[in-house]
Amino acid sequence: MASIGTPVPDSWSSDEFLDRLRRLGDPLADTCMAELAEILREQDFRDLFRQLGRNDTPMPLAVPEAMVRYVERARALPRMDGRAVDLDRIGRGQRVFMTNLFPAAMVLLMKSLPEGYAAPNLSLVLNATGNLERRTYRRLLGVLQMLVNVSEVGGFAPDGKGLVALAKVRLLHASVRQLARQRLPGYEDRYGIAANLEDMLGTIMGFSLLVVDGLEKLKIQLSADEKEDFYYLWRVAGLMMGIHPPGQPDSGAYMPPDLAGAAAFYESYCRRHYVAARENPEGAALAMADLRMINRMLPQTWLRRRGWMIVPRVFMAALMGREAMLRVGIQPVRGLPVLKWLLVRLPALWNRLWRFGDRFDPTGRRHAHLSQRFLQGLIVCGRGGEVTFSLPDTLEEFEAL
Repeated sequence: MASIGTPVPDSWSSDEFLDRLRRLGDPLADTCMAELAEILREQDFRDLFRQLGRNDTPMPLAVPEAMVRYVERARALPRMDGRAVDLDRIGRGQRVFMTNLFPAAMVLLMKSLPEGYAAPNLSLVLNATGNLERRTYRRLLGVLQMLVNVSEVGGFAPDGKGLVALAKVRLLHASVRQLARQRLPGYEDRYGIAANLEDMLGTIMGFSLLVVDGLEKLKIQLSADEKEDFYYLWRVAGLMMGIHPPGQPDSGAYMPPDLAGAAAFYESYCRRHYVAARENPEGAALAMADLRMINRMLPQTWLRRRGWMIVPRVFMAALMGREAMLRVGIQPVRGLPVLKWLLVRLPALWNRLWRFGDRFDPTGRRHAHLSQRFLQGLIVCGRGGEVTFSLPDTLEEFEAL
């Protein structure tokens, strides 16, 4: 249960509660960033962030005391509402993702991310650098790489990549808040603090609730326990990203307790923030960059050569729906009913083949390993090299999550 005095909502649709979350950031990460800014010269600050820049390496040892204190606290597993985190359940949630990695990656790139661009409070910050075209791959696929770090089995072990990635995300959000104050005058008056707890919670929904929903739309069935275990993984991750009442890092009061609560929150988040493309040109630009990136990753086929980006738009229509696509300025594909029917069923066929192979590998390790290799191959093929989730060297090189 939440601590006495902790303000909790009567429902996850409470505007009063969600408005309060918009005024809250992450004091732990913000304090660390402020202390580093005071004690480091500009070049030292850049060097430190370069050392922290990759999501596939541990935190460096030679860091300022302020960073050491932050890392110790940020990477400590919480006691959620007075109970030890269930590592077995986290492992089950991770296996849900890793054994469905390819279709889950499709959902993230063609549903979770573009749906979120419909919120100008997010898209304004995400597009703040004005370098979207040059950094599309690194931004979007870097986020996907970070999700793999969190979701791979063992990611929450001591020195696991998931714990490292989550600690770095919190510093990234602190840099987002600093950047927004410099570059987006009037933002806080209209939308609240950048990277506030409501927006962070909305991001968690994209990594959890929308993935579950998207897999179902691709005809990939998960059991009720698998769905809740996967959400539990991201509920713990959200707590470790700072989504908790001020001064109560072990309280899960600001995270919906289950998928039903998550769905209620997300419905309210859409109502509060999603707008039409004409009111949100930054969001439409982000969605179009995402669409072009996905299309470039596809094999050279006649569909791709025709230049209409048909395949990703077909999947977006199946995953997001027509209304959500239009909200971010992407036109659904007209006609081609047979092609649409075939494409949407390919991920389920892929999964059935993998499931058949799993009969000869009950641990599922081979499935997860090969899926991860396949995904990394796609990234290397499209980008020309490994993509990692990275912190900015400077605010000028900031890349939003």
